[in-house]
Amino acid sequence: MRKILLIIQREYSSRVRKKSFWILSIIVPVLMAALYAVPIIMASKSGEDSLVLVVDDTGIFNDAFRSSNHITYKMAPSVAYAQRMVRDSGSADAVLYIPARETTIPNDAFLYYQDKVPSSELQSDISSQLQNRIRNIILQDVHGISEEEFESINAQSLKLHTKSLETGKQAFVEIKTVVGLVFGMVIFFVIFMFGASVMRGVAEEKTSRIVEVIVSSVKPFQLMMGKVVGIGLVGLTQFILWLLLSMVGMLGVRATNPTLFEQAESRQTISEIATKGEDLMEQTSEPVSELMQGLVAIDFSLIIPMFLIYFLLGYFFYATLFAAVGSLVDSDSDGQQFTLPLTLPLMLVMLLMPAIIKAPSGDLAMALSLIPFTSPVAMMIRLPFGVPIWQAILSIALLALSFPINTWIAARIYRRGILSYGRRLTYKDLLGFLKTKN
Repeated sequence: MRKILLIIQREYSSRVRKKSFWILSIIVPVLMAALYAVPIIMASKSGEDSLVLVVDDTGIFNDAFRSSNHITYKMAPSVAYAQRMVRDSGSADAVLYIPARETTIPNDAFLYYQDKVPSSELQSDISSQLQNRIRNIILQDVHGISEEEFESINAQSLKLHTKSLETGKQAFVEIKTVVGLVFGMVIFFVIFMFGASVMRGVAEEKTSRIVEVIVSSVKPFQLMMGKVVGIGLVGLTQFILWLLLSMVGMLGVRATNPTLFEQAESRQTISEIATKGEDLMEQTSEPVSELMQGLVAIDFSLIIPMFLIYFLLGYFFYATLFAAVGSLVDSDSDGQQFTLPLTLPLMLVMLLMPAIIKAPSGDLAMALSLIPFTSPVAMMIRLPFGVPIWQAILSIALLALSFPINTWIAARIYRRGILSYGRRLTYKDLLGFLKTKN
């Protein structure tokens, strides 16, 4: 045991002292913060002002377009005039041309621009106003509904709030999807990054023949476990640093915007909504950041411990196998034939990620979260949506029980492969290593 601890200490200290470790530990939280902050900042900024000239040959869209804060519509007498305004003087940004057709209702409209491609916001606004005007005309001509009545009908909207019957928490499916993807991707890259680090470390020691000196003092199994545990502790240290930096950032946001969190943490059960009625609905309609509400609604007190469990079990499950692969090769290119079977299960989860998100409680998602080769990533994707306790316990139990089996297989391969030189090993050789007793 003392020798294993010495190897763990060597592997851990040699990696933690590197500048790249600390740079990565600081950059990743910053990038994650930017991933959330940049879209919010960009969305909060006001859009560019646009002037659209409308040429309507049908006559039914005269003065129908309503300008907004950043989009202004003006009627133009002809296409030639509008072209001059856009192409020559540059005083307008685009021309909306609605040609007349034999039918009363036009089928097409054309938006022309000169230099700047119209934004999606502008195109969506034009399309919406065109459709609303067409519906208005049909309702007036066919059903005799006035423009005021149409506007009254169109102004009515009903927002669906998906809430838990027990807790009153809102579902926030989109935000839970992003959180699940983030945690799933982190597990995916951690397993590959640190697993590959174990494989490279073993392969380098074998290629330089340093391992021949090391195994004269320690057993191959001790060397393998010391390397796997040492590098695993490096990954765990990095995750803890990320978590601490994230908590500091969240506390800073909370200190500067306390009311934002108070509003986001408010929730209403079905009985409260039924008894308090309109007064409560007025409170829930306050302009609170949906992103903050969604993050508060997610039970991170469960997700973070589960992440640590799947991080450790998933890493050790794969790292021992990566160590065995590293003992078989003399170069990185030789290891591709053995690493492919290890990467396929996790790559499969990534390919099936849309199906898991679409039905997080479905049979496919449940099966992938129970199979040890895929459960670390699949279960982390599902957790924000809520997972039955028995499935989580069974998934962890299967993964934990599979680890000793993997370790036994990896140890037998490692013990024979680490001192094998001079030829390219095959899967037949692996079977021979497993059958050999010594």
